[in-house]
Amino acid sequence: MTGTAWDKTWGAVNQGALLQDPFGLAGTLLEGQYRADAVVGEGGFGVVYRGRHLSLDQPIAIKVLKGLDGGDPRINALVLEKFRAEARLLYTLSQSSLHIVRALDFGAATMPFGAWAPFMILEWLEGRSLADDLAERRQRGMRGRSLAEAFAILEPVADGLAAAHVQQVAHRDVKPANIFLLAGQTQGRPGPQVKVLDFGIAKIMKEGESAGTKGTFASFTWLYATPEQLDPRIGATGLATDVYAFALLVTELLTDRRPVDEGDVVGIMRAATDPNQRPTPRTRGANVPDEIEAVCRRALSVDPKDRFASVSELWAALVAARDGARGSTTMQPPPVVPAHPHAPPPAVVAPGAHPLAATHAAPPGHVAGPQRTTITPRRGTPLPMTAPSPPLGTRPPGLAPMPPSPPPGTGPAGFHAPLMPYGASPPPGTLPPGHAPRRLPFVRADGTSPVAVVTIILFVLAVLFAGSCAVIHGACNAVG
Repeated sequence: MTGTAWDKTWGAVNQGALLQDPFGLAGTLLEGQYRADAVVGEGGFGVVYRGRHLSLDQPIAIKVLKGLDGGDPRINALVLEKFRAEARLLYTLSQSSLHIVRALDFGAATMPFGAWAPFMILEWLEGRSLADDLAERRQRGMRGRSLAEAFAILEPVADGLAAAHVQQVAHRDVKPANIFLLAGQTQGRPGPQVKVLDFGIAKIMKEGESAGTKGTFASFTWLYATPEQLDPRIGATGLATDVYAFALLVTELLTDRRPVDEGDVVGIMRAATDPNQRPTPRTRGANVPDEIEAVCRRALSVDPKDRFASVSELWAALVAARDGARGSTTMQPPPVVPAHPHAPPPAVVAPGAHPLAATHAAPPGHVAGPQRTTITPRRGTPLPMTAPSPPLGTRPPGLAPMPPSPPPGTGPAGFHAPLMPYGASPPPGTLPPGHAPRRLPFVRADGTSPVAVVTIILFVLAVLFAGSCAVIHGACNAVG
């Protein structure tokens, strides 16, 4: 990030920002190999420096915790031990998922300005936070990502959080500022590359409670706080806390709006704990399928026990909802055209089996507009060439079965004449089934014809005339 600086959690880009150095660490070495170059961000718990790993000759981030030195060596030792445990935890998590920022080393030192502080060496990331990205989109007047765009960003986040949840570790501060979008593309991997930051306040779960919940590192951001973080009487924080916060990310990505409009603590607490006022995508203005809305509503339940048990379960439900909604319509069902009583049942295209079978509507991440409709593919529309051919004797998936063939000797529905075997001739004096006798022209109803009668009379007259001629010829010969 040349010429830029991170904000509280490495995220906000402040072009040319000149930040204060509360420890006087810039330009010095830590443990003889980590050079601190400049302050790039500061938050409530620490200061982030850009630095250099001299042995590896690689850029690094140095995060120094602040406000922890009470001057008591015993307290400092306890803080360092807690920090060491969490640094090891972060290293373990980063080995489980490539979507968690990697911890390289940790330690503690007395800083040039005299304060004692623990520090952590982290991998340096080029890019910007999701918080910066959302802020820029709002400035440009954009109104939400599509479902596909949102899922591309959320999938690696879900992977990182799921890796932590497998080890019963909750993040407890999932928010756009802790989601980092890496600059550029990784070869062979489409879509944005994402890292989850700031697992420093993560705690190992034991019997529904976190070790050291009231410790120094416990923190959350008010705007993205869960009901149980705002009111401990609702329940204990844990994996379900990350489920709620992840669902807030879904809503914000699909709307480009903050989870709540309230700007004061009382308003935020009221909105987070009101069962009838949940910050789901639709309530915040997004036009999403019913299935997605239902999953988000459950994940945003006030009671942690009513949510999904982990982010991995939530993500599986979101993917299933997305896939199940591809061929459906959100606002109204497709029109039903009555079929002819003798017509075969129409073929039904399975959701997602053909491009034209999908709902044609505004992208789900946009603000609700006109109602969505479903385009029915025209009869005879070719399937994609890449679709696999079904096995012999089977129908393609999603197509209704063809009506069974009629039994031998019977005809199709609506045809009542019996069928004959192929190649057989009808009995003498009969006509093929279904054919009426054909009446010849000039034939009367009793089967006689005037032409035939005249022919017979002429034939008889000719025979009589020939006989008469023969008798006369014989008589003449006798006389002569």
